[in-house]
Amino acid sequence: MAVDAFAETLAAAQAGDESAFTTLFRALNPAVVRYLTVLCGSMGGSTMAEDLAGETWIAALRTFATFEGDERALRSWLLTIARARWVDAVRASARRPELVTDTTPDARAPDDVEAQVEIGFTTDWALSVIATLPPDQAEVVTLRVVGQLDVPEVAALTGKTDNHVRVLTHRGLKRLAKLLGEQGLLAAQQKQL
Repeated sequence: MAVDAFAETLAAAQAGDESAFTTLFRALNPAVVRYLTVLCGSMGGSTMAEDLAGETWIAALRTFATFEGDERALRSWLLTIARARWVDAVRASARRPELVTDTTPDARAPDDVEAQVEIGFTTDWALSVIATLPPDQAEVVTLRVVGQLDVPEVAALTGKTDNHVRVLTHRGLKRLAKLLGEQGLLAAQQKQL
């Protein structure tokens, strides 16, 4: 979104314009959900990530009218809130056991096909590959790539130093490159068979 358009949209959303808020939500929520999907991993995957994203936006709404900053600052602020919601969920799950049932509710409405296609297999695949990294590398790579945050923003959000963020990003990307190279080799071998 252009700087002037973002400023106008933010001001309108803070003044209560539902359409402007929807525009911001549609622009920023995918990054929030993707980040949380990587963090949630085996805890509940995309369903938990979507729930936490909703909690993130509810928490953001409490002080949304007083937010000041550009689009990057808003994205960073939302991802900071999302991380706090995830930490709360991890703590809560450690305090109470999970109820396991033999039925799984259908989380998507049948008419939500367009949204499923928009997210697509490639995004789900990419997030699942990132989720195979050690948790600290997965989080940092997701914040840098999906969240589009710079090193100091990621360091502030995660409580790590700038150098630690750089090292984790480098190691994560190197590990992903190796993994993707191996998968490419396996796919080529399977085609020959």
